[in-house]
This record gives sequence, structure tokens and C-alpha cells, in this order.
Amino acid sequence: MAGEIGALKEKTVSFFTLGCKVNQYESQALAEAFRRAGCEVTDSEDSPADIYVVNTCSVTRLADRKSRQYMRRVKRENPGALVIVMGCYPQTNPKEVGAIEEADLILGTTEKMRAVELAEEWFSCDPSSRLRHNLVEDPVVHQTAYEQHEGITGMETKTRALIKIQEGCNRFCSYCVIPHARGQVRSRSAAAIKKEAMALVSAGYKEITLTGINTALYGAEKGFTDDLNTGLDGVEIIVKALSDIPGDFLIRLGSMEPTVIDADYIQRLFRYEKLAHHVHLSIQSGSDAVIARMNRHYTAADYLEIVRRCRDFDPLYGITTDIITGFPGETEADFEASKEIVRQVNYLHVHCFPYSRRMYTPAADMPDQIAPPVKKQRNKDLIAVAEDVSKQFRSSMIGSVQRVLAEEAGETEQGRLWKGHCSNFCTVYFRDRSMTDPSRATSLENQWIDVKVEAVYEDGVMGNML
Repeated sequence: MAGEIGALKEKTVSFFTLGCKVNQYESQALAEAFRRAGCEVTDSEDSPADIYVVNTCSVTRLADRKSRQYMRRVKRENPGALVIVMGCYPQTNPKEVGAIEEADLILGTTEKMRAVELAEEWFSCDPSSRLRHNLVEDPVVHQTAYEQHEGITGMETKTRALIKIQEGCNRFCSYCVIPHARGQVRSRSAAAIKKEAMALVSAGYKEITLTGINTALYGAEKGFTDDLNTGLDGVEIIVKALSDIPGDFLIRLGSMEPTVIDADYIQRLFRYEKLAHHVHLSIQSGSDAVIARMNRHYTAADYLEIVRRCRDFDPLYGITTDIITGFPGETEADFEASKEIVRQVNYLHVHCFPYSRRMYTPAADMPDQIAPPVKKQRNKDLIAVAEDVSKQFRSSMIGSVQRVLAEEAGETEQGRLWKGHCSNFCTVYFRDRSMTDPSRATSLENQWIDVKVEAVYEDGVMGNML
């Protein structure tokens, strides 16, 4: 039964978003839909809300636990609020989430955009007749078409925006539950993506990041049609489409998979001048034996060839990655191989995390599961190596001039500094020596600034505005 029009007018809604950039994009799309229905979007830390939307992640047990803790806290603090939990956690474990009393409406990954409609129904009913609903029927999604939705008009940041280009993954890495949470590959219309990007660029955004559950698989499904007729394939369709949009902006790719994007393909992308000199290229392990058990179809040598092409094109090409420590059967030699590939690649940043057992995945039943203390120690050791390597990479940027998108300014021990990102995704802090009046410093927001890098600083580098 549809809710009454206006049932959400003047209601407040707060979002708690975990996990990937796709979740961030979807939360933004939902926030805009709630605003159109008359709601005010608020920060739950600032004031209580009428509606709490928990957009979950289920990549690790820790993510599941964070979602449960948040639901229980906000319901305890605001017993009359509507708590909507959605996404990968309920999709993969609907019974467990259904047993959480604090969850009023439970939606899977394909019901997310019904949240506004269902909230209207909730507030249209007399409080005594409101019933909890669990709309997740099956832990495996079988959709074959991209779920159409209105594009977003902006993000909380005024400088960088996300665009979701695809949904689902069919790679079935042995440790990963996401294909069961998100279903098979479905790609969004290239024309719709370009239209959304044009609107965001017109709104002033200077960086557009393409994201998806497996961005590299854009257009890979049977029956996909390039409705822009670019004559290209894969994510290059979208890179070309956005490159043709007038304006001074940067295109950044989401996570790329070496199972899909090989060295020749990545080199094809170098011809697009608006494409950022950065790629998040997941390696997961430096050991070929572990990579094979993960059901990832490449070798460390294949991976290093992609890296070589990137660094031949630009020695300061930014490469970031994910590495799992303590995968079942990982030996000390395997772990040493992971540390070694971190050193060889000279990463800007490595996201290290210990293996987390997930239902539906072959790895959960593999022999030789690594003890938690061992996983924890290996993760700690790898983080230390990665931090040293990151400092080395950032040190190599000293003396270079970087074009930085200024995002925000703040007071630090070094005085007033602006913060932004350059093409290779390094965080750049810089002094604005051209202004003596700090009140005028906001004029730099969302501007491209040439900065000469002088030193490694915190999580990035520091320099002076030219």
C-alpha cells in the first residue's frame, strides 16, 4: 500500500554508510530522493533523526558488527525512530539481520531505492499498526538488467563526485561474498552515465570518479549494447565518453582488476588526457600460489607488467592496492612474497586487512585456516612495510610540480594549510603565500593550483603554491 503524499514532509533522515564507493554513491542518491520527498538530511552525531538509514557492507565480520552496533545505539537513543537497514549484510544474511529487533525495515541490495516509498508507508500508518518488514527473500541476487535510477546532482564535497557505472561481479574470488550480495554483472547505459557526468561538470565538479562493484567489468555481460556507439569496449567506452565533455576536469577510475584489465588495455587508456595518473589495482597477495587459491587468474609477473607500463608512462603514476593477510594456507614464504611485491611496486598506499571468513565462499571451508593472532601480526607487519614504501614513493615527488584540486583549508601546527589531491591521488598540503587575509582563502576551493612539492607530510606531501 502506497504511503500518503507528504508523509515525510519535515521529517529528518540520517545516513550511516559503510564500505565501498558504490555504497557512498547509493546513499547520496537516496539522500536526494528523501529530500525530494520533503525530508531534511542531518548528521546523526549532531541531533536525533526521525529516520536512520544503515547502508551496510559485508566484506568482513567487522563491517557486520559495526552495522549492528549502530542500529542498536540509535534505537536505544531514539526509540520512536524508523531504522532502515539495507545492502550487502542483509542480502547475504537475511535471517541474522531479521533477528535484530532494532531493524524496522530490512532491504537487500536491489530494494534500496524503495526506501523512500516504504518510509512514506511507515509514517502514513498509525504507530500502533506499524509492522517490521524483511523484504529480502533470497541471499543470491538473480537480476540481469541494471536497476535504473535518477542520477545524483552532487556530493557532500563540492569538488569530487562519484558516478556508478555498473553493478555485480561474476569473478567469484574464493574469499569474496560480494557476487552473492550484488549478483551478476549489469552495466548502466553509457548515455545515462555521460548525461549524469555532464550535469556534474556543469555544476562545477572538477573530478569525476567512476565506480562500480567491479568497474573493470563494465560492458562485459552478454547482450550489452554501447548506446553511444563508440566502437570501444569495457570501461574505455565511458572514459572516452567523459573525455569528450568540454571542461577542465579529471576522470578517475575506481578499482581495477588485473583479471580483466591487462597491460595492453591499461596502455590504451593513457591516450585520454583527462584520465588521472592513478589506478587502484588489487593484487590481494604477492604469492602466485595464494593468488591461484583465491581464484584470481593472473600471476605476480602479469601484475608487475601492468605496473611497469604505468611507470614508463609516468614515473610518479600513483598505484594503490588491497592485500589480504592470513589467507588459508598462507605460509611464511607466501607472506614474504606479499611484502616483496609491496616493495617492488612502490605503492602510494596499500589497504591491508586480515582474511575474514565469509559464508558462501570456498575459502571458508579450505584447510589450514590461519590462527587469528598470526593473521593480526602479519597484517601489522605488512602495514609497517607499506607505510615505509609509501614514504619512499612520496619522497620521490619532492621537487615536482603537481596540479592540485584544492578541497579544504584548516589550521595545523604548520599554520593555515590547504589540502587537496593531485592526479596520482597523493594528498597534497600547501601554503597559500599569495593571500595575507585568511578570510579570503575560501576562494581557492575547487580550483586547480600548481604546487611545488617540498617535503613528505603526514599522509601525503607538502608544498608551496606557485
